[in-house]
Amino acid sequence: MINKTYIIALFFLCLFSDNTFSQHNLFNDSDYFFINKSDNYFVCNNITLYDSLFELLTSIGLRGEGRASIVHIGDSHIQADYFSGNFRKYLQTFFLGSQSGRGFVFPYKVAKTNNPLSYSVTSKGIWEHCKNIEHNFKCELGLAGMAVITKDQNAEISVNIEDKTMKGYDFNRLMVFHKFGNKEYAPYVSGADSIIAFPQQGYTLFKFNENRKRLTLQLKQTDTLQNNFSLYGFNFDSDDNGIFYHTVGVNGARVDSYLKCKYFVPHLSSLQPDWVIVSLGTNDVYTNNFNATRFEENLNKLIINIQLASPTAAILFTTPGDHLMKRKYRNDALPEINEIIKQKAMEYGQSYWDLYSVMGGDSSTVAWYKEGLGHTDYLHFTEKGYLLQAQLFFEAFLHSYDTFLEEKILNK
Repeated sequence: MINKTYIIALFFLCLFSDNTFSQHNLFNDSDYFFINKSDNYFVCNNITLYDSLFELLTSIGLRGEGRASIVHIGDSHIQADYFSGNFRKYLQTFFLGSQSGRGFVFPYKVAKTNNPLSYSVTSKGIWEHCKNIEHNFKCELGLAGMAVITKDQNAEISVNIEDKTMKGYDFNRLMVFHKFGNKEYAPYVSGADSIIAFPQQGYTLFKFNENRKRLTLQLKQTDTLQNNFSLYGFNFDSDDNGIFYHTVGVNGARVDSYLKCKYFVPHLSSLQPDWVIVSLGTNDVYTNNFNATRFEENLNKLIINIQLASPTAAILFTTPGDHLMKRKYRNDALPEINEIIKQKAMEYGQSYWDLYSVMGGDSSTVAWYKEGLGHTDYLHFTEKGYLLQAQLFFEAFLHSYDTFLEEKILNK
């Protein structure tokens, strides 16, 4: 439990952090009449899990002690990293000194899809790709839901992790998630002080004497049988304490898409998450033939896999937001899928954030579009819209965190 001697420091921290947050706050409560502020909170069915999470975050913010690992899993709303990226910045600004490694990333550009703007990727050689949304993919996949594959020993991938809007993402530890086997090339990054393979967890760890901002992944043939390499992602880590916010997103992904990923559990377990945020369901329900029973079964399996990877992690589900089918038809199945998600959160003692209700409910996507917050497809958001979504999510987080401070610390 946090010692009472830190309460005064906590008070001043919160004052300063509120001012910091307001500098990024581009929206007032009265800006948009359709936002349902009364529902903007986390519904928690297991307070104990969040007590542990909030104690850890408080320790990081007050004393610079501890490491919090957050993994956000989703679809196209997460792959682009606008919503999740802005929430990451809110968290790491609020808890002072918490900005540590950039966390788990995938070289989306090499897979010929959109890459987050917060890091850049280049490549050499011939690379193929594989995604969990494909019907008949013939490769093994991990947490990222994607893989890039090559037979070219001279192929390379370079990543520059420097984010111009947020400093401090230097790393001195790098986890390269890849396939192990007699026919697989060995990954190599120059300048590493030590290289340790963890085949059961599915990654090779590179340690460096100095902090770095970029890497070039190369391949080494250590046996004549080796002729292939499958990459599942990178985790940019450091020895620093702080908040590590990992994002995993695949355009078009459904809940069952991640059930197809053979190494999902060991990869997720390797990140040691304290909090797992799941933003899925939109693509499951974006159909004229939504199967509620199948969705519920798949969601059960996903929850079980997350709990296998990290039994003590808090899990939070965000419900699909309001949208229109083919840009003009309301989706009558939205209330049903959202109710399933809420029920599952209750059944497993987890939590949820009702984005559908917070947006304004039925047909609110039209209002978001008219205000420049929604995309022309009435399904995605604009950059401004994702920023508002992140702000609302952060406000919901603060509501739960304030309750924790009042009930668990200030009243003791």
